Amino acid sequence: MTASDEKNQAIFQGAVKMVQGELVVHSDVMIVYFKEKAPSGASSNPASGANSESGKEISYIEAKGRVRIEKGESRATSQHALYNKAEEKIILTGTPVAWQTGTRISGPKMTMFLKENRSVVEGGTRVVIEGSEQN
Repeated sequence: MTASDEKNQAIFQGAVKMVQGELVVHSDVMIVYFKEKAPSGASSNPASGANSESGKEISYIEAKGRVRIEKGESRATSQHALYNKAEEKIILTGTPVAWQTGTRISGPKMTMFLKENRSVVEGGTRVVIEGSEQN
């Protein structure tokens, strides 16, 4: 891991794994971008210069190279993923493919809306529905 306060980021390399609740993301490289925490409490006074709630929070996480995402029964792979923490969405590029309950979908760009448990595929979308096995 390499961290830079100046750049507000931390870079993880190797077999990287991020777990946030039910969401699991694996990749070769993961860059975590931080932002200053918004002060909590309505009575904050920026003129005072005091910052009792100082610190940073995650803004974005960028995953590169052999990205694999798991959430419940859903799985997805791609070469690049950008997780926006505030919006709780992941944008996949680099040949994204997703699987869920016998359905495989692919396209040039895929956006996973984590709160809503849905995905949107942009561009040339391809859907494959697995048939039931017959004896």
